Amino acid sequence: MIPTCFTDYRSTLAVLNEVTEWSLLRKWALSEVYRVRLATGESRIIKWGGSEMAGEAGIYRDLVYPLQIKAPRIFEFIQRPNSAVMVMEDAGEHNLEQRPLPQHFLEAAKVLARLRTSAAANLEASLPKKVIDAYSMTANGFLALLEDLLKSPKLAGSSTLANMMKILPPHLERLYQAVPVTIVHSDYHAKNLLVQADGGVVPIDWSITYLSPHLGDLYSLTTEAQAWCGLSRDAIVAAYREVSHVSAEQVNWQLLVGGLCWLIRSLRWLAYGGTEIIPGSDAWIPDLMNDAAGLCEELA
Repeated sequence: MIPTCFTDYRSTLAVLNEVTEWSLLRKWALSEVYRVRLATGESRIIKWGGSEMAGEAGIYRDLVYPLQIKAPRIFEFIQRPNSAVMVMEDAGEHNLEQRPLPQHFLEAAKVLARLRTSAAANLEASLPKKVIDAYSMTANGFLALLEDLLKSPKLAGSSTLANMMKILPPHLERLYQAVPVTIVHSDYHAKNLLVQADGGVVPIDWSITYLSPHLGDLYSLTTEAQAWCGLSRDAIVAAYREVSHVSAEQVNWQLLVGGLCWLIRSLRWLAYGGTEIIPGSDAWIPDLMNDAAGLCEELA
């Protein structure tokens, strides 16, 4: 039986009527993802996105494909004002949560280094200026989000955020001067990293991607690698450096600044509506704040 979120699309997306089997992969308030079997026997991924998640196909079109990043192919999509449906290539059955082996996390670090380096080198040649401007997150943009957090009902007056406001600005200024702008996946976690038959790793779910020099994706990967298979930050950084050829000191500094950038955006989303969208996500905030305090301490 067709899931409710797709029923209004049946008349405009013929493939929905060709599905013989629906297998739920993920269900959130603003996103539902299914692996389906068609009458032809072929497998597809069909994804519904609501609100801010509805623009994912545009990100593939504007950023991911022009920068030649390996990603699932989109066969069809329909976008409406507040929702969208994408029919995508089934790029792999298992993600790193399901196959949490050290070698897969190390490969994910190398993949990240390759795609960041390539995107930075080809950004201006591959993307029109209006696209770069539309998707760029500036240093001042992060500081504005941090100011918003300090005013939010959930986190107003936080000593951790106040300390971050003192520590972070010069590091952000240095980062934006010294490191090229590149693509930031922004959800580079085990659930979004598919394991290929040859041992390769393919990132999926680029729905909240933007442009910035920061290395928050590597920070996210280090926390996941530690949680899922006990790999240390040093091991992930070493794998990243094997491809990027950036010094350990530089990568570790970029990781700290990038981690704070990632935490600012995540906390900002939770503080201004995210906790209503995802039941139970209020419980994430104390852990994220502890992580922010730790990164500030290291950076200081």
